[in-house]
Amino acid sequence: MTSFENIYHTEKYRKRRQEYINRVFLPQNKTETEKVPLEAGFVLESTEYSAYDNSSEHPHLTAYEQTLFSPDKTAVLRWQLCDSHDFTSFTQVFTHSDGRLYLIYKEDLYGYSVLRLSDRKELHYVPKGYYPDNSSAPPYPGESFIMTDFHYCRDNDLAAAGGCFWAAPYDTAILDLSDPLSPPDRIRTIREIIDPNYENDDLEDIDFKEWKDGHLILEADMIKEQFRFSVHDLRRFMSM
Repeated sequence: MTSFENIYHTEKYRKRRQEYINRVFLPQNKTETEKVPLEAGFVLESTEYSAYDNSSEHPHLTAYEQTLFSPDKTAVLRWQLCDSHDFTSFTQVFTHSDGRLYLIYKEDLYGYSVLRLSDRKELHYVPKGYYPDNSSAPPYPGESFIMTDFHYCRDNDLAAAGGCFWAAPYDTAILDLSDPLSPPDRIRTIREIIDPNYENDDLEDIDFKEWKDGHLILEADMIKEQFRFSVHDLRRFMSM
């Protein structure tokens, strides 16, 4: 099993996730609700739950119940995000090159989920990670790239996802969304292209700037230097 293999549907992961949900999502733990407008008139409602469990290795527990509402205010999907970050900057409704609307969102610190709104077919992806026996942050299985924002390009079906490895410098990952409901074989980051040995400290923070003329534009924040990648180069890199 590789570190990128999807463990979302495994018994071990489902059990640990449900245990977390049972401890946190209680009526008395509800704190506040935020509403975030999304594309095409959809709205994300995010409700924070905060609990203290002195029997847990991490007694302070925070999580979010999130709901997608359609333009006519109908609840389309409700899910539990088992992490202390609400990831509202990652959650997006986007129009794919196939002409259909998709929702991308997170149920976990790691990985992501996708719902095709027209027929409610879905993908849930949580990678195994690098430390599969680490129980220090339930229900997470191990370390992998944490995606915090999402930028899809309809012209080429690629997405740039900003984020980082835990407590590491910021970077940008590339996702192939030719079929949004297929899990990635692996997730590559831009730092692996421009500084594969991680030797240049000036390249520690790589931010998404824009998709422009079929190219991905990023910037190394510390030195304000921009990098421009063609779709051909990105797809070649992702296949390596």
